[in-house]
Order: sequence, then C-alpha cells, then structure tokens
Amino acid sequence: MSVIKESFFEASFQTKEEFDNAEIAAKSDNPSDNAELKVTEIKLEKSVIKTNQEKESNDGNKEQLSVEKIW
Repeated sequence: MSVIKESFFEASFQTKEEFDNAEIAAKSDNPSDNAELKVTEIKLEKSVIKTNQEKESNDGNKEQLSVEKIW
C-alpha cells in the first residue's frame, strides 16, 4: 500500500537589500524580488502519513498516522 507523507516546517531566514535612502528602507515591510535571501534555520514541526486512498475504510475511519518530532 502506498502512502503520502505531508511535512510541516518552520523556517528562519535573513534578507539583505539595497535602498536609495533610509526613509525608503524604513517603509519597506517585505523584501522585494531583488533581495538576497539566506535560510538560517529549518525546523521540522510535524509529519503526517496517510494512505494514498481517498476513500474511507469500511468502519468509516480514515487510516492516518501522525508523527510529531519535538526538539
């Protein structure tokens, strides 16, 4: 039987971007497409493993196994 694993991550990242002046930089809330992006940390929050079948089993319950990793 095949399964599908769905994982959820938390990520921290740093951006660097050049602006013409400090006022424009202060007003910028989100990085632009030209910003340099560096991922500093990736943390697995949890993974859920499900059967690859969309249908419910005979007893009305879907088969599902949830695995949560705690650091």
